[in-house]
Amino acid sequence: MSSPSVQPRPAVDPVVLRRRMHGEDRRRQLLQIALESFARKGFSGTKTKDIAAAAGVSEAILFRHFATKEDLYHAILDIKETRAGTRQRLEELEALAARRDDAALFRHVALTAVHSFRDDPAFHRLLLYAGLEGHLLASLFRQRFGLPTGDFLARYVARRQKEGAFHKCNPRIAVTFFFGTIVQYAMSRHLFGIEDHGLPEEQVVEELVRLVLRGLSKRDVPANRRKGSHDKKA
Repeated sequence: MSSPSVQPRPAVDPVVLRRRMHGEDRRRQLLQIALESFARKGFSGTKTKDIAAAAGVSEAILFRHFATKEDLYHAILDIKETRAGTRQRLEELEALAARRDDAALFRHVALTAVHSFRDDPAFHRLLLYAGLEGHLLASLFRQRFGLPTGDFLARYVARRQKEGAFHKCNPRIAVTFFFGTIVQYAMSRHLFGIEDHGLPEEQVVEELVRLVLRGLSKRDVPANRRKGSHDKKA
């Protein structure tokens, strides 16, 4: 008597798998889909039904996790703030400021900003849309991320002016100029795919920081002597 044949197990529909997700896994999935949609279409152009459909669930399931589309926006910002480690970052800046290491301090801030664009371009596209649409998220981001670092740098510039190391100027305008330079480069390179200058971004940042400090500092700022950091001689 022959043994009964073993029937292969039917493949599991990926849609069914998505529906079996629960709790934090579902929440993370919905947030990622929402982030990508906000980055492509903006807040106004993103529909909750489209987010739910992309996740393979009903809008009712979406609203069980996030009551409104605004809640999705705020949750994305909360996650970004947690990952950024704002308090730890400020402690690192305090340590550099205590050493009066101007170049290391400004370089650290600049690289943090550039790496944020590099590592999470979708989030920064979302912010651009938020600004264009006049959405509250743009000002919330500034309050949570931009202001703490900006205020810290402005106080540092003012302190260095009192110590006679920096030229007299409005510290906040100096910081605005610095961030404008760095963010413009980061956007051009990581959002628009231009402005790489044929150099690693660390070298570009090094040069930008040096130029900013040459304008602020009363003493000469040494040129970056790394190979390839300057134009080659003809």
